[in-house]
Amino acid sequence: MKIPIRSVYGQTYCHESEDIEKVKRAFEVFFPKKEIKQKIQSGAYSTKIKIVYAEVKGKKARDLVKKILDRISKLEKNKILNELRLRLSEEGKFYLRFNKQIAYEKGKITLTDEEDSIQIIFSIESYPSNYATYLKILKELFS
Repeated sequence: MKIPIRSVYGQTYCHESEDIEKVKRAFEVFFPKKEIKQKIQSGAYSTKIKIVYAEVKGKKARDLVKKILDRISKLEKNKILNELRLRLSEEGKFYLRFNKQIAYEKGKITLTDEEDSIQIIFSIESYPSNYATYLKILKELFS
């Protein structure tokens, strides 16, 4: 099956108390090093938060989705299938969060519901472009 994904965007935050190199290494579990960028944003109480982010399109995006699908457990795929409607927008954006610490420490891709995570957003490519089609595609991908 051709993976019908247009692009994949990911981001995570690096707070002042965190080591930016460790955060980038965790992010590299998903994205190639050369694709990773960072910017600085002001946080609460005048803190500086570094945002680590990347976006890939076309074949790179499809390869990234395949990598994620190959590396998450059947149990996690079932959890995603049960939560498809919670994770999917009307515009075909599909949202996942992965454990940043496990990605850094073990190089593994593991779902999480925690705020301090690596957020991944798939943009689904489909014709016709509608919610029912997006759901069908996602059910096929995660089954």
